[in-house]
Amino acid sequence: MKVTYSTNGWGPVLGHWAAPNNVNAAYYRSAGDLKTALKDIAAAGYESVEIFDGDLLEFQGREEELQKLLDENGLKLKGVYAACNFIFDEILPEEMDRLKKAAVFAKQFGATELPLGGGAVRYDGIRESDYVKLGEALEKVRVMAEELGMRASFHPHMGSLVESPEQLEKVVAHTSIALCPDLAHVKAGGGDPYEIVKKYIDRIYYIHLKDITPEGEFCPLGVGTIDMEPIIKTILASDIDVDIAIECDGWSGNPGEGCMITAEVLRKYL
Repeated sequence: MKVTYSTNGWGPVLGHWAAPNNVNAAYYRSAGDLKTALKDIAAAGYESVEIFDGDLLEFQGREEELQKLLDENGLKLKGVYAACNFIFDEILPEEMDRLKKAAVFAKQFGATELPLGGGAVRYDGIRESDYVKLGEALEKVRVMAEELGMRASFHPHMGSLVESPEQLEKVVAHTSIALCPDLAHVKAGGGDPYEIVKKYIDRIYYIHLKDITPEGEFCPLGVGTIDMEPIIKTILASDIDVDIAIECDGWSGNPGEGCMITAEVLRKYL
């Protein structure tokens, strides 16, 4: 199955221990066991994985160990996920250096995708100029990724500057970066996942498919409220060869079983 699956569903999503006092250490981490995640993902029939930047960089100096884990499970590294603030001028060089570090390391393993979530929300609220700053910084990442032979994309995310469709519109006006909609985050942010995919399909090269329950819990495809059929059909009908990635972080069920549940749904369409 030519689909990527994120390893972030095995255990709670965390931040790097040094993140509170070091911008250049503001990496995502997963508390789960990577060996188990890779084994479960491979058993469900997926082809490749997406890994958090912090989890990936744990293998600096131990590159052979990570390559062995991937090879043993017949998996490739497709992408590295990272987050950004991007509205504070003083720390932007620190953030850019951090993102480049993760991208360069990921590329050593053949990764092509650099999805970014975020855009910080200030303590006293959002300023309209923050959307401009976010868009301009995303444009810098787009160029940086292209120079590395990779592709950056923007992932609207709950708890960030871009949750709603209206906020997304404000950002895309200031950048030509590709979009990586996460269907569950779109739904939680008040949007219609199908309408968002249809509207921005010409900017979507890499997408996170994820379902969400009526209670707001992220879950495997088919378990939640999102009608996947028209979305997947829109993706498959696109003139662009869209790469599909699956996330199931935050689900209360067994992550390996979630892998299998989603695989069965996808086999109906792919």
